[in-house]
Amino acid sequence: MSLGPFLKSKRSILFWIAIISVVLAAFLYQEYRQLEKNYNILPIEGETPVYAKDTIDWLLKRQHPEGYFVNNPDLFDEPSTLNRESVRLTRYAVAALEKLGALEQINKDSLINFLLKNFKAPSNAIGNLKGFSALPNSSVNIRSTLDTVIILDKLDALGTIDTEAVAQLILAYQNNDGGFWDPGYPEFGQQSTVKATSFAVRALMHMGKLNSTVVSAEEQALINQFISRSWSKDTNTFSPFPGHPAISSYDAYRAWISIYYLPINQENPEVMEDMLHVDGLITTLNTTFRTTDNIYSEEGNSEKNSLKASHLIIWMLQALDRIGAVSVPDIVQFIKGYRDPKGAFTSDIYSVYSAVDILSLMSSSRMTSQLKLYKLLTYSAIIAAALLLLTVTIMHRKVESRRHSALVRRAQTDRLTGLHNREFLEQRYQRYQQDYSHMAFILLDVDHFKSINDNHGHLAGDEVLIELSTLLSNNIRKTDTLARWGGEEFAILCPATEPKNAKLLSEKLRTLIESTKFNHIEALTCSFGVSSASKFESLKELYIRTDRALYQSKRDGRNTITYL
Repeated sequence: MSLGPFLKSKRSILFWIAIISVVLAAFLYQEYRQLEKNYNILPIEGETPVYAKDTIDWLLKRQHPEGYFVNNPDLFDEPSTLNRESVRLTRYAVAALEKLGALEQINKDSLINFLLKNFKAPSNAIGNLKGFSALPNSSVNIRSTLDTVIILDKLDALGTIDTEAVAQLILAYQNNDGGFWDPGYPEFGQQSTVKATSFAVRALMHMGKLNSTVVSAEEQALINQFISRSWSKDTNTFSPFPGHPAISSYDAYRAWISIYYLPINQENPEVMEDMLHVDGLITTLNTTFRTTDNIYSEEGNSEKNSLKASHLIIWMLQALDRIGAVSVPDIVQFIKGYRDPKGAFTSDIYSVYSAVDILSLMSSSRMTSQLKLYKLLTYSAIIAAALLLLTVTIMHRKVESRRHSALVRRAQTDRLTGLHNREFLEQRYQRYQQDYSHMAFILLDVDHFKSINDNHGHLAGDEVLIELSTLLSNNIRKTDTLARWGGEEFAILCPATEPKNAKLLSEKLRTLIESTKFNHIEALTCSFGVSSASKFESLKELYIRTDRALYQSKRDGRNTITYL
């Protein structure tokens, strides 16, 4: 048997492998060059960033003659230009200009005078307590005090205020559980929150008051305990306050900054990392709170890229020396999307501040392992044929996985309204049974829906259901699950909800529906059935009881609520 054909075939195979390797090398080299180009936007110590000059000019044009900053200088003469967000916006502008080395170019005197107009004692103050409000005629709160203190610190102007009085004001808002509350957020009342605690700690830190003389070691330990209690074991991240579901990636940053600057933790960084559950927290941030673009989001399992969430998380990870957990190339590409045609950042002041600070925080990653990997693969391309096959396989699996996920989502979504369907609600109920001791179930049914179809047509009936779905979605909590149960019947699953609160929510929705004008019809009402889940009770059993309550509402004349 002649080996000629075999050898010829083998040579051909080797030749094509070589060609494939060359093509792969060219591709990887282009990727390497692209990454190198992307990293050029990251600042180098001692050098002016390429985007600095035009960004600085854009920011300086937004300082109002009275000192504060606005997004649109064309509205300088409008009364609404000065509002509750002005101090916060000014803080972001000042911080961005500081990062760009241009703080000396602003009108400091007018800015300081503007801030001092808001310096006062709270109306109910006893003793030497002073802080800042967002406007001269508004109330003192911790958030406005924090924003103002940061500005004054960056302007070297803290000597213009009584920092001891400010520190005592902030400490007056510390509760016995160690956390702080902020009158600027009336929705929380005097409930200690991680957000308010982070504001308080940062303000004290910027004034140099975060020491044992002002904040005793015992008070610092109480702050640690409050933050520790805010850790959610179920989701491996931090919640807004102990006992509340973890819903935002912002709270991870707030928890970190609440304890990071405490002197007792600076002396024991290992203890602080244990309190933060750093490894588990990073895993959660990089899975639950990261999109498929490798950009961070505020809400869990969301595909909405968030500049603010990315900024706060990168800030925290950089301080914890965990910047390697960030997908730097993807973040850089995301940040570049905020530049104008000249390469400057000019979208809005907060976006400018976040983009500039993110790039500064990631500057130490200018040459990353990923860049080095592309370079190595470029030089090793002649033996990379196997890697190509592996890459194709992995990509195929990812496509199949995404396709499967899309099919699952489609199967769990009501086609008409876009709401979840019964199957999704059943799965959510089973999961909530393990996590929550109190759970409410609400059924609502459109009254006289058949007459709508008969008098206006089925298309009009469909539009009414779509409008009603939108109205309900916009007026329930983020933690609640709304589903179309069937026909004109809708269901709401409310975790961690007492019967009283479930009835209040139902009444709120009933009143809202009754007062809303829908297309095609003059008025619409719904009947409600409400019940609470018993331990180990199936959704079917809960539904039967709630359905009885719903039909009792129908028998009682409709447009009413029955609880069983």
